[in-house]
Amino acid sequence: MPELSSLENTGPPEHTSESEEMYLITAARAVEQGRNGPIPLAVIAESLGVSVASANEMVRKLGRRDFLAYEPYRGIELTEGGRRIADRVLRIRRLWATFLADHLGLSPGEADDQACHLEHVTTDIAAHRLAEFLGDPQTDPLGHRIPGATAATIGVPPAALTDAGAGETVEVLSVTAVGQAANFVADHGIVPGARVRVVGVGASGVMIDAGGLVGLAGELARSISVRRIEGDDATQ
Repeated sequence: MPELSSLENTGPPEHTSESEEMYLITAARAVEQGRNGPIPLAVIAESLGVSVASANEMVRKLGRRDFLAYEPYRGIELTEGGRRIADRVLRIRRLWATFLADHLGLSPGEADDQACHLEHVTTDIAAHRLAEFLGDPQTDPLGHRIPGATAATIGVPPAALTDAGAGETVEVLSVTAVGQAANFVADHGIVPGARVRVVGVGASGVMIDAGGLVGLAGELARSISVRRIEGDDATQ
């Protein structure tokens, strides 16, 4: 298994900046804390230490990218795309906080502070392997829920990759392969949360486009659980 620092930092498929991600996870954390309905801009601005005018400008930008729904004079709500990004970043932060507390002896607060510096620069592959190393924890040292890699897809029936048809775009939900097979798919970016396009399905296996063509034998393809992405969402 390669060292985490040697993995290519491809970032999330939406290509969000650190500043954009901070707005999204701030909204997500407000929801976690029990806030229902639109979140006022003043709450977001205060949490991030910025002016309401600055928050307004960023929120409108995120709204144009369909990561937020903004209602003037009321506030913002995350869209499905925004929740997906927020869950990804919070998952990474809380996995690192767990590692720092459990394995380096930092206090829960210190671990969370340090993890904040790592949440925007950790690749999906590194996060996947970190979760495996930690035994896929469900909460961080502060008791916060660690979002699953597919938290935005709860309730969507999964299917095996072999069930997908040629031309379909799918999102990886889980990979049950182990050992060298697990390393192979992870090295090709086929990890929970990744989106791939099915190029062809045959008796011998599945050919997918995961940023490059990858052929998967039938047994390995069956170990990959996916959900189909339909409509305009498939092009994101």
